[in-house]
Amino acid sequence: MGVLVLDVAPPCRRPAGTLMVRGVPRPREAVRFSLLDRDGLTGRGEALPLPGFTPDSAEAAACALEAVAARAAAAGGLAVPETGAPAERIAAALAPFDALLAPSPSARFALECALLDILSRRAGLAAAAWLAKGQPLQCVPVSVLLPDDETAIDAAAEAAARGHGVLKLKIALPHRSPAEEDAHIAAVRAAIEAVRPGSVRLRLDANGALPASEVTARLAALARFGIEIVEEPCAGPALLALPALPLPWAADESLADPMLAERLMNLPPSRGPAALVLKPALLGLCRCLELAEAATARGLGLIVTHAFDGDLGFAAACALAAALPAAPWPCGLAPHAGLSHPWPEGPVLAESCGIGLAIPGVEAAP
Repeated sequence: MGVLVLDVAPPCRRPAGTLMVRGVPRPREAVRFSLLDRDGLTGRGEALPLPGFTPDSAEAAACALEAVAARAAAAGGLAVPETGAPAERIAAALAPFDALLAPSPSARFALECALLDILSRRAGLAAAAWLAKGQPLQCVPVSVLLPDDETAIDAAAEAAARGHGVLKLKIALPHRSPAEEDAHIAAVRAAIEAVRPGSVRLRLDANGALPASEVTARLAALARFGIEIVEEPCAGPALLALPALPLPWAADESLADPMLAERLMNLPPSRGPAALVLKPALLGLCRCLELAEAATARGLGLIVTHAFDGDLGFAAACALAAALPAAPWPCGLAPHAGLSHPWPEGPVLAESCGIGLAIPGVEAAP
C-alpha cells in the first residue's frame, strides 16, 4: 500500500474576536497551521475552542499541535495511506498521534480538517464529494437556532419567511420558569403561524438540564407547541432509564462517551433516541462518520450542527452533512456570528462549488 507523506507546519496562535453566547462575552483564540505535500498543495487547519463550552483551550490545542508537528518532523512527515475509505485514511494518519491529541478535541478536529482539505484537493474534489466516496451528496435542510431572549419572536418570523422548516429553542434555562418558558414558546409559535401557518416545527434543546424525574411531564406539557424533537432532555446515563416519552428525543452531549453512545443506540426503539446530533468540532469527523453509519443501520435520524466553529470547521461540518450515508434531518448549519466570511443563507445548504474545504468567496490560503 502506498503512503503519502505530508509536512506539518508548526501552529500559530491568533486572536479570534469575542463571541456572545447566552449573554456572556467569550473571547476566543485560534490555533492555525497547515499540512503541505511534496507537490506544493496545502491543507489548512484551525483549532478554535469556545471557552465554557469546549473541554479544552487554545493553549491545550497549541501544545497538542506543536507536539504533533515535532513528532511528524522527527519521523520524516505525517504518513497517510494512499488507498482506503476517506475516514479510514484520516484515522490511520492520526493514529500515531492519538495520545498527543487526547487532551484536545479541538486539535484533533483541526488536523482532520487539514487532512480533509489537502486530500480532497489532491483528488480535485470538493470536500463533501471526497467524503461521500462517489455516492450522491445529500440535500441538507437547515434549521435556525433562535436567541434566548425576546428577540426570538422576530427572529422566528424572519426565519419562517425565509423558508426554514425547523426552528430551535433552548429550554430549561435557569432564569426562566416552566410557565415563563411556555409563554415564550407560545409567542414564538404565534409569530411563526402568522407567517407560515402549519409549516414550521420547533426543535427544543435542554442540554441535559431537565431532572430525569420531570422529563416525562415536561415533554407532555410541551407537546402542544408542534415539537419536532427534544435534544438531550436529561444528562448522560439518566437517558438510559427514561421511559417511552411523549416526544421524540435526540442524543447530543452524551455521544462524547463512546460506551454510553453505544448503549443509547441499543435501547429499544420505544425508549431510545430518534436521532443523533453530530458535532464534528467536539466528536471529530471520523467519529461522526462512524456514528452516522451505526445510526443509519439502526434507522435513527442524523442532525449535524456546528459548535460556533470558525470558517474551516464550519466548512467541514457542512461537508459532513452533505456526505452522510442517509438524508439528514434539518441541520444546525445556518451561518453564525463566529464566522469571519459571509456564508450563503437559506433553508437548504448551498452546495460547494470549490475544491477542498472551500470558503465562499475566499481563495485557498498558501
